[in-house]
Amino acid sequence: MHARDISVPEPGHRSPYRPVIGAAPGISADSAPPRPSSILLTDSYPEGPRKVVVVNGEVDYETAPVMSAELRNALRDSAEGVDVDLSAVRFWDCSALNALLRLRREAHAHGKTVIVRSPSRTASRVLGLTGTARLFRPSAIPSPRP
Repeated sequence: MHARDISVPEPGHRSPYRPVIGAAPGISADSAPPRPSSILLTDSYPEGPRKVVVVNGEVDYETAPVMSAELRNALRDSAEGVDVDLSAVRFWDCSALNALLRLRREAHAHGKTVIVRSPSRTASRVLGLTGTARLFRPSAIPSPRP
């Protein structure tokens, strides 16, 4: 996979909702250094008339704009829509979900679709709890406009 976009939060800045994993006992979350796992990598490639975007890492309010930009570019460059591979996502929050929902709305406005492929357990949980998983299945393809 080739890294297209890398987003690392500013030093000392951390999402208050993401737990610090691997901090030593007695060390507060605020003093923990940024973790390399907070890096988001995206890659995209054409697959017929669609574009596939592979998302790898953690998607939260800090990294969702990077993912969103890559997804919008892929949508613009595709004839039919975008398949989003979420199999390597380790963290997925409402910012990530909102970016995906915005992309879906934009895709449908242009007669295209967004399909989620192989969501990780983390992404599946959020999609399932919010009832949005069904929106990103191949069966959610809108009918053609007259």
